[in-house]
Amino acid sequence: MRGGLIGTLIVLLGANGVHAGEASVRFLSRAEASATLTGAEAQGYYGQLQLAELRAKTGLPLDGVTLDAARSASSNAYGAATEDFADDESAALRDAVESMRPVLATRAPLYARTPWCFIKVNATIEGGLPHTRGDCIVLSEQVLRSIANAHAKAHFDQPSGVWGLLLHEQTHVLQRRHPDMFVPLYTDVYGFRQVEVTPPEWLLLRRVVNPDAPRVEWILAVGQGSARHWVFPDLELIELDHPRMPADFKVVALGVHVLDGRRWALDDAQMPATQTDLESVADYVDAFPVKGEAFHPNEIAAEMLAEIINGGKMQNPQHPLWARTREWADKALR
Repeated sequence: MRGGLIGTLIVLLGANGVHAGEASVRFLSRAEASATLTGAEAQGYYGQLQLAELRAKTGLPLDGVTLDAARSASSNAYGAATEDFADDESAALRDAVESMRPVLATRAPLYARTPWCFIKVNATIEGGLPHTRGDCIVLSEQVLRSIANAHAKAHFDQPSGVWGLLLHEQTHVLQRRHPDMFVPLYTDVYGFRQVEVTPPEWLLLRRVVNPDAPRVEWILAVGQGSARHWVFPDLELIELDHPRMPADFKVVALGVHVLDGRRWALDDAQMPATQTDLESVADYVDAFPVKGEAFHPNEIAAEMLAEIINGGKMQNPQHPLWARTREWADKALR
């Protein structure tokens, strides 16, 4: 999921792109998209969402209904929010993908071999933020209009903001297709540990499920010597009544301790009023060169791989994780 937490989408364009049809670029019709977002496979996502989050992600009031009814109504709302692509929107996206093909073939062949699938929704869904579902990238009408308007002035033939956006989201598609391939990146390179954390009820009610990183199972060690401890980054809601997405989201660092083996538990006395903002944990923030979406290894990887493949200006270019991530990518993304 990209945007909101990392700022407003900026579209930077090149010139002289080439339009070409490719079977590997697909734009779902409204009916196809609705079936994708409401089908049996999609219900697992809605089954993780609590009432407050359902309100934030759909804009529905959902007052006086059971959780099951709210989930059903939200699934229907996602399906009803799908739209057909305008010709200039699909042309702009196709041109963006086409312009990336030579770069992908050289820098990340796995991306070049992976089909591109797009779904269009209105801005009531997921706060209008770009995200993925299944093998498809979901874009709101506002984002698509920005891309299409800019494309009318210039094509995409050099690293651009649109490249970065699409590469970020396509990384999430690859993470879903090849989950085991990414684990060494998260653990050996980034330093996360994969564990089982059983959340208390108060946390479940506040948790925000990222469609691009739904499995919250990663902790990171911070501090030195006797002060070294593990933190569990999580995304939560500030407001539970009728929250806004993403205005009422916050990223927190929760303390955890081991129970046995892979099972960990939250430390006591971490109710919402006493939680620590993740951005205030300097050791965690400094561990990664990218800022803004460092609350989950899926998002860190999506940001870093997009910048590496894009070849544009990198954040904190001297950070050692760039070289180590590039080394992993050179082997894994062949």
